[in-house]
Amino acid sequence: MDKRLALLAIRLLVSVNLLYAAIFLKFAGVPGSMTLFTQMSQTVHGLVSQPVFRLGSGVFETVIAVLLLIPKTARFGARLTVVWMTAVLLSHIFVLGYGCSYRCSHGDAAGCHLSPADAQASIGANRECGTAAPI
Repeated sequence: MDKRLALLAIRLLVSVNLLYAAIFLKFAGVPGSMTLFTQMSQTVHGLVSQPVFRLGSGVFETVIAVLLLIPKTARFGARLTVVWMTAVLLSHIFVLGYGCSYRCSHGDAAGCHLSPADAQASIGANRECGTAAPI
């Protein structure tokens, strides 16, 4: 019984996390989310538009969350979650770059989603700026 409760709790937590990302970030059209998916769209040379990427991933995450909540489809939902999170991780590493954001003492943002080389250059530039503190 304890194992079943633990698995149910994990399924609920993963489902809530996926639903939060889908509803409040992707479906709502948060500017940061729109920027991220615009960059993804530009990576594939506009073959898939930003709204299709953003809303499509939101629908897919919602479907996975529902599958995880239904006991008979939970295993399939878990497999889809692993595939989805692998794709998300790889896209963040190879397409979007590493997230690194530093701010100078006078308020200039150094950037977000930088490649490793740009992140190092940005960090070096902020050191010259005065007090570089991570955001």
